[in-house]
Amino acid sequence: MNTEKARELLAAASEKQSAAAVAGNFVIRGGTLADAQVTRFDLDNGLAAEVASDVAGAAAALAEKQFLAYDPSYQTDSGQVLVEALEDIPELAALDEVVRGGDVGFDTGDSESASVLAMAHIIGSGAARIVAYRMKGPGIATRRARAIPLLPRDGVYRRVDGDILYYEPRFDVYTCGGHALFTTVSLIHTKLQADRKARHMARKTLKQVTKDIAIDGYPDLEAAVMDDPTMRAKMAAIARLIENDPDYRANLTTDKLVTFVQAYPDYNIPLAQVQGRTVLAFDPSPQHRHQIPRLLADDYLHSYLTNRRYEAGSKQRVQAE
Repeated sequence: MNTEKARELLAAASEKQSAAAVAGNFVIRGGTLADAQVTRFDLDNGLAAEVASDVAGAAAALAEKQFLAYDPSYQTDSGQVLVEALEDIPELAALDEVVRGGDVGFDTGDSESASVLAMAHIIGSGAARIVAYRMKGPGIATRRARAIPLLPRDGVYRRVDGDILYYEPRFDVYTCGGHALFTTVSLIHTKLQADRKARHMARKTLKQVTKDIAIDGYPDLEAAVMDDPTMRAKMAAIARLIENDPDYRANLTTDKLVTFVQAYPDYNIPLAQVQGRTVLAFDPSPQHRHQIPRLLADDYLHSYLTNRRYEAGSKQRVQAE
């Protein structure tokens, strides 16, 4: 992945289009991106120019940040951007092709319309076009099932049926030059349904950290960490932990973990006997399936202040100067 090329393409495109009008506005509706339908809508000249300026300005600001090839184990800060080849996010790529083609009908926005998944705004022309997507969430669209929206017209308030769309100049993902650009790691496998890399990373990390650990039910554990978004996130955290502290892996052995589990039964981590040896046991039930990943991440802590034990999924190591 040539992240510098992606940055240069975005910077050049945003500079060229800084004074251009928005080339198209789109609503993406459906249950999921896989079955979504794209429709378009127009804006008056003043608002169209404002939207174009917002997209170009946001893209230019993005181009000033550090570009990193997407890795599901990353935890980005406000000065970083993740880059992924658009073809590796197939459902977004299919929608992006339709949006860029522009040959779609107008959005009716009536009460029979499907739910809004995203809004998209495209600026520019030719290869230099930028598409900015805002995924569904606060500020995009709402259906007020109880309240009745009223719109004043010449002193008469009339009922508004269907969706009310809200424009706000905040965008979740941009496409330009065959790249998808975004700042939130979880976006790609939650809202964009492209979890291939996250699944591969979870499986690889689990294999690495359990090479010295005997686990009864390992195949089921492996399937769970690949399929469950929460468990994938936990494996990503473990990957970062080991990268930042290579010595941490030395603590991950069968004997050390079994000794811990036996010493602290309150954590209720199951064990099993396999060929006369006590090993960890994976319990696939919803209330217990996260126990081994939590144990691998050292999420079970003791407070010196209160002499209490906790499950702590978020923590920061304290080291002496």
